[in-house]
Amino acid sequence: MISDALVVSFGVSLVCTLILPVLLLIVLLITRKVNPLPLLAGFLSFFISQIILRIPLLQVLGTQSWFAAFTTHTVVYVIVVGGLSAGLFEETARLVGAKLLKKHRTYKDMISFGLGHGLCEVILLVGLGQVNNLLFCMLVGDPELAALLGFGNDLLQAVTQQLAAASPLMVYLGILERVSAVMYHVFATCLVFLAVKRRRPVLYLAAILAHTAFNAGVSLVLMGLSYVVNTTVASVLTELVLLAAGLACTAFTLSQRGRFDAPEVLAQTSTNES
Repeated sequence: MISDALVVSFGVSLVCTLILPVLLLIVLLITRKVNPLPLLAGFLSFFISQIILRIPLLQVLGTQSWFAAFTTHTVVYVIVVGGLSAGLFEETARLVGAKLLKKHRTYKDMISFGLGHGLCEVILLVGLGQVNNLLFCMLVGDPELAALLGFGNDLLQAVTQQLAAASPLMVYLGILERVSAVMYHVFATCLVFLAVKRRRPVLYLAAILAHTAFNAGVSLVLMGLSYVVNTTVASVLTELVLLAAGLACTAFTLSQRGRFDAPEVLAQTSTNES
């Protein structure tokens, strides 16, 4: 059976990863704290790079024997596939977006793009997933409805076992992880936009390396801590490390406002003088 605590955790996660992000975006748009075009571009950058390109590619590769053998090299797989590939796809999408947004590269535009990218990930990969989890919980509690919808006993039992294996604590930690991830996405967007505005490609490469470290680091820290403490404690400590990294990313992002607006002011002054 599915515990009430797990159902509640799915509900809380649904609110935090779907309802609140949507409401936040609506409020930010109404109050003009974000710009709609860069926000939409940020959404598209994640959707195209991950949902359309990277994830389907990994699914195709997963059917290949050589790739299955490669996954056994855990550390290398985590770094190359979990970290580097995500960095290449997502940071390149950010780079294309920044180049296309020729008239939308202010600090506010960058924040808009970063929030669009990060919240798109939260909504699509976590928020909608919790909708599915809650629907499955409802079907498990109502076998007649499940049968009416075409869920056989074998499938229903498999779903029940999968849900029962989940932990409410891990669901809550997943919410915290998404907060850290959004802070990182805004930071990465800051690096890529600066790479375009200041014509410094090294910042784009830095974003890829940071993405690799951020993604792979989570798994590697968790694996390392699991040798010292139990899985639950290791998970909590890992998310705290990730949160600290996210806060450091936000501190960097906040410190870069002057680097965004100053070049625009100088360029305008130069034009007026001429």
